Amino acid sequence: MSSYFLDTNVLVGYTFLHNRWQDHTQRLMSTNNTLYTGETTKYEYCVKRHPGPRNGVPLDWSKEDGVVGTVKRNLRKYKRLTVLELESKDKTELDPETVSEVFIDEFDVEEQIEHKVENYFEKELAQDCTLTDVEEALNKLINRINTTSLDRKDELRKRLKVRPRRSGSDYSSQVDQLTHLIEGRQKEYCADAHVLCDAMDLKNRRIINKIVSGDKSDMYSNREEIDAITSLSVVYLKDEFAKKPGPQSTD
Repeated sequence: MSSYFLDTNVLVGYTFLHNRWQDHTQRLMSTNNTLYTGETTKYEYCVKRHPGPRNGVPLDWSKEDGVVGTVKRNLRKYKRLTVLELESKDKTELDPETVSEVFIDEFDVEEQIEHKVENYFEKELAQDCTLTDVEEALNKLINRINTTSLDRKDELRKRLKVRPRRSGSDYSSQVDQLTHLIEGRQKEYCADAHVLCDAMDLKNRRIINKIVSGDKSDMYSNREEIDAITSLSVVYLKDEFAKKPGPQSTD
């Protein structure tokens, strides 16, 4: 059994059924590994979408003003755009395939889960469906995503060990180095730098040595430099928790 520190995108991937990381995060959550995260991640997930100094804002799992709230607002927005686009089409064009195409386009669904969208509308809609049928199917799907997100967020609350940095610890030098590495320049605040330093604090306490992220461009691509600064091993979610191939047939 291993211990991992989870980045924000891993939490979001598990929370929302339409997220590209859904299958991988489910495999991660189904393991017996001990899962940690830090206050920066929890803040970004629950409290504020573009994090900065918290200024005493409570880190409450029930809040939905961070990434979770942004995703939920976008669900409503993209649903309206989907309906408007379908309204502009001829009634004879309304079928499960067309609805799937428009949904995938408006919701910016990534290739990894396009098949789930297509399967859903194939199951829910007839070939001669009406716009009313489509709206009912959309509402049903979005309600399911929202309802499941509440359950998943509660699972994360129970499953994750959130650990603040030790009192008096100073990671300002590492934050500066990581900010320059990730941003290519110094800036006032870099969330990834603070997430990594939260994980580094647990590494220094011999609690974890790996951070799991779905961020291939900033974290995983800079893993060697991050290791040199923090002694953390950055694990790419897709690689570490990909579906394992079944036993090969000998027939």
